[in-house]
Amino acid sequence: MQKIKITQIQFQAKSTPSENAILLESYFQKTITFKPDLICTPECSNIITNDKKYLFDNSTYQKNCPILNMAKSFAKSNNVYVNIGSLLLKKRNQKKLVNRSIMINQRGEIEKTYDKIHMFDVNINQKETHRESESFSSGNKIVIISIKKIKVGFTICYDLRFPNLFRKLAKKGAKIILIPSAFTVPSGRAHWEILVKARAIENSVFTIATNMCGTHHTKRKTYGHSLLINPWGITLARGKNTPVILNSTIDISEVTKVRKKIPAILNY
Repeated sequence: MQKIKITQIQFQAKSTPSENAILLESYFQKTITFKPDLICTPECSNIITNDKKYLFDNSTYQKNCPILNMAKSFAKSNNVYVNIGSLLLKKRNQKKLVNRSIMINQRGEIEKTYDKIHMFDVNINQKETHRESESFSSGNKIVIISIKKIKVGFTICYDLRFPNLFRKLAKKGAKIILIPSAFTVPSGRAHWEILVKARAIENSVFTIATNMCGTHHTKRKTYGHSLLINPWGITLARGKNTPVILNSTIDISEVTKVRKKIPAILNY
């Protein structure tokens, strides 16, 4: 048995990175008694808004991000990996931001980063449209990290709708795939759980889907209902639509057991 302890922090982001750093630190402190190996936060952990000017005025460069600095200190002090699901960050000499997932190791160092590949350009209904490509430059690299000798793959939110990315991560050895998200309420109700389960089942992996919840700047709403799904498609942890800390202990040997039963991932 190879067990790993996961904490998912589903929260309602405030309007600025500095406010969210304070808020997240208070949640991080509550994880200490569980002693997780990995703490996960949602997409847009520093800022979430529909106002493009406000986003650019209030986002920071990576080295100046208060959430990142807080998380690095916490990771080092508590000997824990922290995945800041994503930060919306400025880049030098670029007009567009990046949507970046960052893994901090137990020494408080940034070990890997992943920039969201698939941009959320959609028309959900007459009131709600999103054009991420207008504000963000997309990533082009598949990223995997090892935690306790377990390979963990990175995705962000809208990537969930692109099964080929998940298959590539699984074929490269990922047994856990992270899906930090800020899913909208209409698409969340319709598709969130079934997609998170499908990606777990079709690749025989654990999917850790940590979602933002509540109402944010410009009254933007996110769905919540964070999930942790095992390789057989069983829900091990589930949030509702309000802030919550989900603590789970998962057994990585389940991946091998499921792949022996249904070796689809091995045959393709």
